[in-house]
Amino acid sequence: MALFTAENTQENKKSKKTVKKKISETEVVMDNLSSEDLKNWLLTFFKKNKEAEALFMLEFGEKKKNFTNAEITEIINNTTHSVVGKKRNLTAQDVKKIIDLLTKALEPVEQYLFQNTDKQESIMKFLFLNEEITNYQMKTFFSSTRFDTFLQKFRERFVAHLNSIKDFEQWKEIATYNWNIFLKGEESIPFQFYYFIKELYHSGDKIKKRYISELIRKQILFWMKNDFELRTSFKEDLLEIIAENDFFEELQKYFPIERYENNYNLKVIGEILKLDENEAEKVCKAIIKTNTNDKYNLPYYNVLEKIYKERSSIADLAYIKRMKFWENPSIENYIFIVENDVDDEGVKKLRTRILSTLRGSFYSDPENTELYFAILDYEKNYKKMLEVINDSIPTSVINRYAEKMFSTNKRSFLTAVKTKTKWHGSEEDENILADFLISKYEIPQLEEMLPKTFFSFGADRFSKTIMDKIKNKR
Repeated sequence: MALFTAENTQENKKSKKTVKKKISETEVVMDNLSSEDLKNWLLTFFKKNKEAEALFMLEFGEKKKNFTNAEITEIINNTTHSVVGKKRNLTAQDVKKIIDLLTKALEPVEQYLFQNTDKQESIMKFLFLNEEITNYQMKTFFSSTRFDTFLQKFRERFVAHLNSIKDFEQWKEIATYNWNIFLKGEESIPFQFYYFIKELYHSGDKIKKRYISELIRKQILFWMKNDFELRTSFKEDLLEIIAENDFFEELQKYFPIERYENNYNLKVIGEILKLDENEAEKVCKAIIKTNTNDKYNLPYYNVLEKIYKERSSIADLAYIKRMKFWENPSIENYIFIVENDVDDEGVKKLRTRILSTLRGSFYSDPENTELYFAILDYEKNYKKMLEVINDSIPTSVINRYAEKMFSTNKRSFLTAVKTKTKWHGSEEDENILADFLISKYEIPQLEEMLPKTFFSFGADRFSKTIMDKIKNKR
């Protein structure tokens, strides 16, 4: 047994031969280089490749724990310069390289800021960093959105740390100080600061949101008393906060309708609708009346449509569907309008415009024939159908109404089909129509109307389809 164990152990030792790691040619050369030679080579290389030098310094340079504004500026300048130098017209690849390097270069700064979010000094440094990057953006030309995305994500991370402060009183002090710079300050504020305080609200929990909304509410009451007006874009942002915290009814007078400010107006109307449906209707109608371009009326028509549906006000709903018909031109909407709109003259004008517009677009938009023929079918105007059949009418549309057109005038239907020189549709559709004609007309009559020689496309192909079916039938 001892002998067996000894032999087995020796066998295991033989089987566990170590595999030597293969050394690359580069490693061999570096092993043979003196540190001085390597240093000189790197210094020469870095003179021609600033991006590599920046990466080297980030990896092996001194790790700082605090940063002045000047040092933050230097990091940003060195990073951008190492990638593109003084270049101003940047490619998408340039921007990607800058952002990738900035992300790494600013890691120590970000770590420092995030560890001190409870200090206003860190907030000011964070804002300074944002402004410096924004200033660089303004000096260069590019189409990428990477800088904006970088700043947005950086802001979200920073504010998330700020809103995670456990001491609510300490958080309140920070929130009050910064929001009051906007609410009570007399000087203009940078956009990056404005984005910061908005993020402070929107990423906060319910309690923090309520606290900030109370600050805003009190200030708006002060503004109302002193006739102070914010510009509409700021009002629109504050309106969202006011509405979310149920202060709109109290502060509604501060948010009047503004001419040509559709986004803002629709938000105001949305809040009015929660309080007074009749008032919302009145406001929508007033805006529509003053708009000079009907395309801007669509969102207000949509609000009115919602109101009239809830009221079951059929005539009013039909009017709105008429006014916005081209937004969704369907046979269902057309029939609803015709049967419920009390303005006969308005409906007549709409019908004329629809049929004229659709018929004029048969060639460019063959799908418009679907609605055109559906309207004629609703009116049972099959005589008109026979008159308008031309080369642009898809075979599938003819098939859908073939029986009704045939019943209206057999000869006219056959003539209309005969005079078509082009066919739009699948072979399946053409087979369906061919079978229909063979089932409805005498064979000699069909043979007389069809050409005697054929090509492989268009009318000739269709004629050949019929003749082949007749031949097979005999």
